[in-house]
Order: sequence, then structure tokens, then C-alpha cells
Amino acid sequence: MKEKITVCGVYCSSECHAFSEECAGCNQLAGKVSWAPEIGQECCPLYTCVVGKGFQTCAECAEVPCEIWLVETKNPAVSEAAFAAEVKRRVSNLKRLNGK
Repeated sequence: MKEKITVCGVYCSSECHAFSEECAGCNQLAGKVSWAPEIGQECCPLYTCVVGKGFQTCAECAEVPCEIWLVETKNPAVSEAAFAAEVKRRVSNLKRLNGK
């Protein structure tokens, strides 16, 4: 079975600490992830953007990683170095997904 990947490049079962505990997967939840209210949103802004543009993932967007990635959804508890590494990993995941 192919592992689930979020619109922003996170492999659910191997990279998301909340998967199967408080999350069935971003796509399955239509972006209504547990942390969205913490940033004043009902739905993940990345999910909303992807769906609004008619994309399957952020990989289809020329702006990845955009301000939504780098500002709006950044976890303030994560160091800058750790955040940069996470963004790099997620972009790499999306490129592999699209065969780039």
C-alpha cells in the first residue's frame, strides 16, 4: 500500500507525530487538522490553498515553498535550523512524488 502524503509533502505514517492518534491524514480530514485552531484557522492554510488552486499537492505550484509555508504555518516551538531542514525534506518529498 502506498503511504499517504499530505498536500505539503509530509508522509503521514513515518513523519507525522499526530497521525493515527489525533489525525487520519490531512486529505482525509479535508485539511481540518488538530493544530489549525492554534493559528486561528479552521483548516490548514496550505490545504486550503492547494484545493483552491485545483492542485493535488504544493508540488504543482511554482511558489513552493511560499509564505504560507514559511510564515503562516511555521511552528514557533521549532528552531530555525530544524524548520529549514523540515521544509527541505518536505520539498524533496514532493519532488520525488512528481518524479523531479
